[in-house]
Formats: sequence, C-alpha cells, structure tokens
Amino acid sequence: MLIAVVIIGTVGTAIATAIGGVANQTFSLERKTVANWVASNHITQIRIAQRVDAKVLPEGKINTQVFMAQRQWEIETITQTTDHPWLRRLEVDVYEIAEGERKGPYDHLTAFIGRY
Repeated sequence: MLIAVVIIGTVGTAIATAIGGVANQTFSLERKTVANWVASNHITQIRIAQRVDAKVLPEGKINTQVFMAQRQWEIETITQTTDHPWLRRLEVDVYEIAEGERKGPYDHLTAFIGRY
C-alpha cells in the first residue's frame, strides 16, 4: 500500500511540473506574438504616415509606448541611412513594461521605408 502512495505521489508531481511548463511556454508564445503585432503595427503606422506626408525619415532613435493586449509596450525604433538618399532602414525592438521595468526585447523587426 505504501509503495502505491509513493508511485501516485511521484506521478502527480511529474504531471504538475509538466502542466506548469506548458502554461509557461504558452504565456511566452503569447507574449512574443503580441510583441510581433506591436512591431508590425508600428511599422505600418510609419508607412501610412509616409503616404500622407512624403518626406525622408530623419535618422536617429525614438522610443514610443503603446498599450496592447492589456499590457504596456515600449517600441525602440532606430532609423538608419542606406546607400539611396530616399530609403531608410528601420530597426524595431519591442519591450514589455511590467512593474515599472523594461523587459525583453520580445521581438525585433527590420523594415525599409522609402520617401514615396
């Protein structure tokens, strides 16, 4: 009887550990997916703004904060020149702001945006 209790206890512990790992992986995948949506939305907003006001993007680094999926995100956008004077390279990193701390980056996208 005692051996059966030990076996059941061991199996129960293993199952609880596996379920905890799956839940942690699910949360991590969800966070990375939302971070990708945040980065894609940010690049799309820049592209739409370029359609309205066709100008060359200035070089430099800009940090922007947005709220999406019940979380605060910080977007770090680095704009760099390219060989063509009307084309810019954007490096976008997305961080989560949790408990006042910046965590991540959880996503990184590179985009090229032209003047027109």
